[in-house]
Amino acid sequence: MSRARAFVALALVAAVSLVGPPASADEVLTVVSTDAGGYPDVRVVVAVPGQVGDPAQSGATATVTEGGRSRPARVDALPAEELEVALVIDTSGSMVGAPLAAAKTAAQAFITRLPASVPVSVIGFGATPAVVSPRSTNRASQLAAIRALNAGGQTALYDALRTALSQLQQPDAGARQMAVLLTDGGDTASTATLDATADAMARAKVPLFAVELKTNESNPAALARLTSSSGGRVVPAADPTALAGAFDDVAAQVVRQYAVTYRSEASGATDVDVTVEARGLRASTQVRLQLPAAPPARGPAPTSAAPGTAGAGDSSRIGDWALLLGGGLVGLALLSMSLLYALNRTPRARGVATARRGIDLDRMTDRAEWVSDTILRRRGGIAEVSNILELAGLDLRPGELLGGIAAGSALMLALGWFLFAPFIGLVLAVLVPVGARAVVHILAEQRRKKFSKQLPETLQILAGSLRAGHGLAQGIETVAREAESPTAEEFRRLTIETRLGRDFVDSLRALAERVRSEDFRWVVQAIEIQREVGGDLASILDTVASTVRDRTKVRLQVSALSAEGRLSAWVLMVLPFGLAALMSVTNRDYIKPLVSTGTGYKLLAVGAVLLAVGGLWLRKIVKPTF
Repeated sequence: MSRARAFVALALVAAVSLVGPPASADEVLTVVSTDAGGYPDVRVVVAVPGQVGDPAQSGATATVTEGGRSRPARVDALPAEELEVALVIDTSGSMVGAPLAAAKTAAQAFITRLPASVPVSVIGFGATPAVVSPRSTNRASQLAAIRALNAGGQTALYDALRTALSQLQQPDAGARQMAVLLTDGGDTASTATLDATADAMARAKVPLFAVELKTNESNPAALARLTSSSGGRVVPAADPTALAGAFDDVAAQVVRQYAVTYRSEASGATDVDVTVEARGLRASTQVRLQLPAAPPARGPAPTSAAPGTAGAGDSSRIGDWALLLGGGLVGLALLSMSLLYALNRTPRARGVATARRGIDLDRMTDRAEWVSDTILRRRGGIAEVSNILELAGLDLRPGELLGGIAAGSALMLALGWFLFAPFIGLVLAVLVPVGARAVVHILAEQRRKKFSKQLPETLQILAGSLRAGHGLAQGIETVAREAESPTAEEFRRLTIETRLGRDFVDSLRALAERVRSEDFRWVVQAIEIQREVGGDLASILDTVASTVRDRTKVRLQVSALSAEGRLSAWVLMVLPFGLAALMSVTNRDYIKPLVSTGTGYKLLAVGAVLLAVGGLWLRKIVKPTF
């Protein structure tokens, strides 16, 4: 051979050694169970041969072909610690000698290979079945029971499997149960029939892995019927020396089980091909599924797991992140539009209860405000909204407030609808106007209380100005210059209205109605009486100021005494909503039935009624009158 050929040959050998063996489809997956209960999501549990390796550690992928069309799939390793195994060993007369000795050795190796936390029960059977080691995790007692087995008698195979089912069906049984059988012949002594036993194992969903020692008395058809109906596999052993390898194969498949999940688009009886591939080796199988008759609605399908993980590509997580990102972008767009409008808007003219004129319809924000003002004007509420905005001290026009509420409701509806449920979206959309109304009224109430608190000092300034020889109008101008907000703002408006020709008493009455202060109404009445009958207005204002000051002290004392009750009322009212928000973030599956089922909607309605009644009751308790 020339040097060039030798070099090429060495290069080919090196390349083959680096690339590894070619992919092979000779290995066979064992279908343990199928579940179409979550249709269109279909779950197929398969047992992977040991030659393929561990998919959870080697970056295995799953491929599903449904009706000739490929479907995205996800593969998840099932923990071996959740297993429960019933080991059934044939001890009939045909097993005397070397077969039983080899079976004992192979069975002991099988039990040793299982995780220590896996419960195992051992059943031996000849003419009758016997539980030689009840269900437990005591490996020492199980190995001793296997060593003590003796052969003799006929073969009660079906009765032994029924006994194994009774051992597996325990109240604290694990999530995955299976039976492992070693036998060398057909049944000759059972009271149960083949069909009844196969149906019982299928109903119990207990897969049967059968190791068949080939003899003249073997019954392959019966074992095939039992394993195919329950979801399992027959592993043949040509002679007793092959039992160890057969049990090793079964142990690998019992421990290495994986759930392959995919989104189905078929209906009725459908052939599905499942393939698991790892390290250049693959195993495959075909299963016929009976899917619901109605075709499913298309939706996000499970994605393949990332290398080295099990189910890392869960499409539901991707969908959640996509919805969050989309909602964030929508919110950012609305916020940007609001900021641009706020920077370019003109200040609100206080004291004007009508919509502004000369709207530039070329600007989108002006159009929105014009539409909002039109709606309020038709309903006769623009003056009321303008007054409450003035009392709250907010530099907003009625149309701006209505437009902002509409935009916030639309945003909350979209986010709640897509992230949680349609009902949540509707609730959040309704909470926006309710919350805006509550905020405006809270601000107005705080401003009103602040005005009432400043009233005694205001009356003292007026009385001092009158004693200094100034008129009442000059005293009001002094208050507008020297008092704090909101008193200064309201008296400044009173001065402007008077200069514009409005009657002084009418302006005082309008101020009292606007600030909704009972104490200031007394002041207005005192001024009206003095204007009609005469008298020392400064002394009258001093008396009124003293009375107002005493009432304020009593009011503050009552507020301090009822503070604990009011705080408790707030906690009790907010607690249900806080818990709902917390549960929706930490454990959404737990709270999901509450917003997605008829019973949940009824409970929410009852809770809303009880919450409203409790809120009114608490308000009556913690709001004393004097």
